Amino acid sequence: MKPTFSKYITMRLQLTNVFQLLIYMRLACSCSSSSANTRFQELPEVHGTKFYYFGYGSNMLSSRIHINNPTAVKIGPALLHNFRLDFAQFTQRWKGAVGTIVPTPDAETWGTLWEIDLVNLPDIDNQEGVHLGTYVPLTVNVELRNRTTLPARCYHLVEQPATNLHNMVWDQVPDARQPSKTYLQCLVKGSIESGIPNEYVQFLQAIRHNGRVAKGLEEKLQLAAVELLQQQEKNLLNGD
Repeated sequence: MKPTFSKYITMRLQLTNVFQLLIYMRLACSCSSSSANTRFQELPEVHGTKFYYFGYGSNMLSSRIHINNPTAVKIGPALLHNFRLDFAQFTQRWKGAVGTIVPTPDAETWGTLWEIDLVNLPDIDNQEGVHLGTYVPLTVNVELRNRTTLPARCYHLVEQPATNLHNMVWDQVPDARQPSKTYLQCLVKGSIESGIPNEYVQFLQAIRHNGRVAKGLEEKLQLAAVELLQQQEKNLLNGD
């Protein structure tokens, strides 16, 4: 049955409204993006249409950061002074505690410095769960191999650990403070890929993990072959 003329007009009006709505949404997104970019321009880590990001956890690895931030370009290894690497807050995605940085006098944390398009800044905020209250962004000054210091965006857990993981006896680290095997392998692979000093790579390899495997991420990031320090090797290092 052919539609009547009135039904035809109604359908045309409905289509027109849909097109108008789509145009409005596109304009709204454009305005929102422009407003966000203007706001981000005030951040020290922003320069022009790009920003510096310091990844000390899974985002040291290229294949990991490019999942959510395809415009990320590696600058190289970078050193953060007076912060320690620690672990807390179990996540189902990684099957264990995740990394954070905690202000600690004389401590050092190595990571990877990236340059990322400013349009991806909200993406990395979302990856870190800023909107969920998981991580909070901050600006830190990191040192490159040539002694140049640059401001960079990074993140730490909102609920920071109250104790220093590295002051604990290795075999008494609680499960809630242990990263998964997969997460730790990601950190080790990323640090090697980024050219971080071998001493720090060995430090990462020696961190106690819970033995759990995040199978999907292990396969996607090709982590199965990444070597970690076994418990008996750790005991030998400690003189036990």
